[in-house]
Amino acid sequence: MDKATKTQFSLGFFVIGFFMVLAQDLSRLRSIETGFTMPLNILFYLGLILMAIGYYLR
Repeated sequence: MDKATKTQFSLGFFVIGFFMVLAQDLSRLRSIETGFTMPLNILFYLGLILMAIGYYLR
């Protein structure tokens, strides 16, 4: 995998993971309705894993 593709994957995984963690954190606010029916702890840990993959690929 060349450097540019690896960087794009890294940024993609990190940003997706960050938004998953952020969505889980925003669900605690009652004024914001996220509409997720997925268990939020799975969303949080999956987001952390994606962020770790993104950090590893950098």
